[in-house]
Amino acid sequence: MRGMKICFDWGAIHKGLVCEPKSRATAALLCAEQIRDDISRRGYPAHQLVGKAPDICKQFGLGRETFLEAARLLENWGVARMRRGAQGGLIVVKNVQTTPTAKLARYFQLRGLSKAQIHEARTILNLAIRYCRDWPVDQSGSFDREFRYCIGMRNPFTDQDANYKLRSEIPWENCLQIFIDAIDTVDECTEGLAEIAAASGGSHSLAGYAVHLLAGEIASLDREDRHRTRSEASITANLGVSRQVTRQAMRILQDEGIVQCRLGRSGGVDILPEHPAHVIRLLSASYRKAGLTRAEFFPLLSIIGRANRILCGMRASERDFNDMTRLTAEQKFDEPVTQIKRIKLDWEIIDNPVLSLLEQSLATYRASLAGETVSTGFGNLQLIADRTLDQLNALRARNFALADSLGQHIDAEIAVITDTF
Repeated sequence: MRGMKICFDWGAIHKGLVCEPKSRATAALLCAEQIRDDISRRGYPAHQLVGKAPDICKQFGLGRETFLEAARLLENWGVARMRRGAQGGLIVVKNVQTTPTAKLARYFQLRGLSKAQIHEARTILNLAIRYCRDWPVDQSGSFDREFRYCIGMRNPFTDQDANYKLRSEIPWENCLQIFIDAIDTVDECTEGLAEIAAASGGSHSLAGYAVHLLAGEIASLDREDRHRTRSEASITANLGVSRQVTRQAMRILQDEGIVQCRLGRSGGVDILPEHPAHVIRLLSASYRKAGLTRAEFFPLLSIIGRANRILCGMRASERDFNDMTRLTAEQKFDEPVTQIKRIKLDWEIIDNPVLSLLEQSLATYRASLAGETVSTGFGNLQLIADRTLDQLNALRARNFALADSLGQHIDAEIAVITDTF
């Protein structure tokens, strides 16, 4: 089998990692983002008229309902709101924070990032910083030995030995700073809803308040592995608001890519496990602006992937392992969708939005650098498949050191095949 020809369709891989649903919600979100960035770029002061509804609809080619969805998002972000009357239109509320850190912090807040998830993410990010700074200087394998000793402990990834000061002039450190600053913002604002809304630039309206209450409930259900909320009527009664406010809150969370609303009298919301495309686009643009090269993101993607596979093994149930084994057996290198299904299951099991998003955004960025090309390599697919199943068995047996060693061998084989990218 060695020397078998393998083709990688990078365009298909990128498309699979970033699913762009064609919906009114997506159009509304894109419109809201463009308006927000335009307000920031033009330096509009508070109370400045951005434009009349018909004019904005014409400018962006939107229908009235889609524009109203965009306006609701802008109001919830604390950027602008609709004013009625002869002098009405879309009015700026205050100065806008459009930095990647501010946007990412808001996303994590709506995901309901917990203290435990923040602590775990910080620990692994510190581990990644140390690994990337030593790579490829550390040829003795001391880091690998220490990493495997760590994951052999009863509770790995729970200690926080150091907080490294990142250097903005180094692209990969600049990219990690976005994540660290975002989770710091969330961590500082988890004392109450008022602080959360203020920190994220969110609306202090009743709908904005309901958004954060509903987001908190969704995060709680998600951690209990329950991906469907109660009915709309039950949610309304629990929040103590009108059904109209509940529906507006649900629409905002849907536009943000957190949930999918179900219609009907018994309708509620389904929690979406995947990270929305607009967040992936935001991070890809940040990596590109920082000038992140393959030589820099490769070690970062490698160590985050290693940590995530161990976390997956720690948290997977017997049913999860059965699903992973089945998906692994179905993987085909010439069918990217089969590979992406497996990795997305890992991210769902990990249950840490920071770590899964970092790995997904780096993998997506890697595919975007390759563009629409189809690269050809040669490798032993049977060996990779066998070692992947061996790694799953090691994870199931909680032999994490062996699982990590097997993962390193798998990555080395794949690196040979994908040498160009």
